[in-house]
Amino acid sequence: MAGFIYKLQNIINTTPNNDNNDVNIARCLLKNMKQIKKKTSLQDIAEMCYTSPSSMSRFSQQLGYPSFNDFKEDCLGIEEEQNEQIIDSAAFRQIDMLSFIDKIKNSIDTIDDKKLMEQIDLLCDYIHQAERIIIFATHIPGDLANIFQRAILTTGKNIEFYPRKEHQIEVVKEIRQNDLCIFISLEGTLLMEKAITIPAIISLAKNVLITQNAQAKFSQQFTDVITLGEHDDESVGKYKLLFFIDCLINRYYHKYVVSIH
Repeated sequence: MAGFIYKLQNIINTTPNNDNNDVNIARCLLKNMKQIKKKTSLQDIAEMCYTSPSSMSRFSQQLGYPSFNDFKEDCLGIEEEQNEQIIDSAAFRQIDMLSFIDKIKNSIDTIDDKKLMEQIDLLCDYIHQAERIIIFATHIPGDLANIFQRAILTTGKNIEFYPRKEHQIEVVKEIRQNDLCIFISLEGTLLMEKAITIPAIISLAKNVLITQNAQAKFSQQFTDVITLGEHDDESVGKYKLLFFIDCLINRYYHKYVVSIH
């Protein structure tokens, strides 16, 4: 399941203290991930992390895994996240800076500013009216979702974002009629996680999709789809998303925060 690196990252970022056992286990796992194979046992991983099997088992349970095998499956699935990073970083191999700047600019230029402003206004209204707002996103869109969430939290709105996909699967079951679900998926790959998408789109809540792939599966089932210009490479699509989030935050503050004060 995607998000395993995030779980470990979240642990190692809590403290620089080398005496913290969980931090040391997470660091060892990140350092030795390629050594974990299908036949690797709990004892093997414990030795790899300089800890006991019982501590290793407890560590996996604290991460939310019902069994060690579920934990190891995510260890083995780390290649998915590595591939995601490779795709995102591909544009930076032997980069021609001026050409890349032009590529980003041309990508942003494909956005219809008038239409986007109308959609931003509508989304601001949805956010203001919703009792509860939940963001669904992973990987880089998830990182940018954190920026958006933090800005809206300062206004007093109840906006939630859970980076781990299993938590998104849990929270989507709680959606109610007056809630707002915001899906951020540049390519639409998140929509293929049916355990998240289906409960959201069949609920009575408003569902908004922010993407650069208007043809993504299930996209027509959303209340509104905000398309970020043409369907470009993911390597430049993230800049359109950041541009959109900055514009959305600015508009929401001017419409519902600054004007009130």
